[in-house]
Amino acid sequence: MDSEAVKRNKWAEYFASIRKVCPWSLKAFMKDKILFVETTPVCLDTYAKLFPYTEYEAAVYKWPTASVEWLKTMCDGLNDTYDTEWLWSHPAEGGDSTPCPVLIQQDATQLAELREKIGYVDED
Repeated sequence: MDSEAVKRNKWAEYFASIRKVCPWSLKAFMKDKILFVETTPVCLDTYAKLFPYTEYEAAVYKWPTASVEWLKTMCDGLNDTYDTEWLWSHPAEGGDSTPCPVLIQQDATQLAELREKIGYVDED
C-alpha cells in the first residue's frame, strides 16, 4: 500500500472511531468534503479566509511538530479572528484525538446545527 493510501486509511479509521461524538465526519471524509492541508502560519490566514467560500465541510490543518499549548493558543486566537469554529486536537491528549496535531476549521452555524441534532453538550 502506498503512503497516501496508508494516510487515507489512518484518517478513515480515525473518523470511524469518533462516530459517537462526530457522526457526520466519516461520511464527509468519504465524500472528500474534508480538506487536509499541511500549512504554515503565513498560509493559514489565506486558507482560513477562503474556507467559507468552498464546498468543504471542514478543513484540517496539519501541524506535525505543534505542541498542545501552541494549538490551544492558536485556536483561541483563530476563534477570535474568524467567523468560523476552530478546534484543535493532539494525539498526546488521548481519547478521540487525531492521528497528528491539527487545527480544524468548520462553519460555526452548520456545526451548531449538527451538534443540536445529536444532543451534544460542550463540556468546556
